[in-house]
Formats: sequence, structure tokens, C-alpha cells
Amino acid sequence: MLVKEFVDKKAEQLAFYLESYWQDKVAFKEMDRFIWDILEEWSALKNTDKQIYSQKERVFWHVIYQVQFVGGHSLRHDCSIRDQVQLYTHYLNEDSPCPLDVIGMRP
Repeated sequence: MLVKEFVDKKAEQLAFYLESYWQDKVAFKEMDRFIWDILEEWSALKNTDKQIYSQKERVFWHVIYQVQFVGGHSLRHDCSIRDQVQLYTHYLNEDSPCPLDVIGMRP
């Protein structure tokens, strides 16, 4: 699988999990487990270091790190963090322009 295919598929799912979390349809623990599944699947991909980054991939990894770093409480209740992550989620769903200030890196 190519990095682009992986990111496109997982970004859509990640955005779904985040929106569901904000709507109280998914517990943070379930979203956290999903992120760990992403990381496990990522580790199985071959030749990732030879494929170039896209801006979407940078935003994708940034969102994952942000979710893991801030945790469930801040993600839901800190308006600044929530607004920022929602902006990135809209971009991952291709509903908004690309945020240019994001530099997510592959694990």
C-alpha cells in the first residue's frame, strides 16, 4: 500500500472518530485505541521513507500527535484546542483550505 492511500483512508476514519467523540457517540478510550491501531498498521507499511510527504499527510500526523498530547478532556473542553483540531479535521475531509502552519511528521 502506498503512503497516500494509507493516509487518505485513515484520515477519513480519524475525522469520523473525532466528530463522533465531540458528539458523545464515541469514548476517548475507543478513539485512542483506533490511533494505536493506525500506528500498528503504519509500522507494517514498507518503503515509507522513500515516498514523499503530502500536506494532507502532515496534517494527519499532526492531528494524531495533538490528540495524544492533549488528551480527551482538553480535546473536548478547551475551545482553542477543539477549534484548531476541528479546522484540521475539516481539511482532512476536504471541506476547507489547507492549514499552512502544520508540520506533522511520520512516526
